[in-house]
Amino acid sequence: MWAQVGQRVERLRKDRKLSRAQFGKMIGLSEQYVGKIERGSQSLSGVTIAKICNATGVSSDYILFGIIDAADVAAALSGLSREQIKIALDILGRLAQLINTENGNNVLIQEVLHQQLHNNFV
Repeated sequence: MWAQVGQRVERLRKDRKLSRAQFGKMIGLSEQYVGKIERGSQSLSGVTIAKICNATGVSSDYILFGIIDAADVAAALSGLSREQIKIALDILGRLAQLINTENGNNVLIQEVLHQQLHNNFV
């Protein structure tokens, strides 16, 4: 479980283009401690989860379980211009259509899309 939590925390940090040191400063933790969280070798207290949620705008459900809600989507789009948000929403709509039309292959489609986006934008 903590390895998956760590992966989500790392993704949140990288999506915001923050170093471990910068992210740690935002949430009151050392760079080394953030690294332990991201590697899944450190569990998170409720206080630490709350700090991460406050700093990133995502829910604790996302941090702990990977459950995404509308607030998490809004947080991911924060800082973008109106035009960039329109583009992102258009892409999300098209992805949702693709995922909904391919019965039984949702996980595979999500993995392929995630990998493609990661390769193209990182």
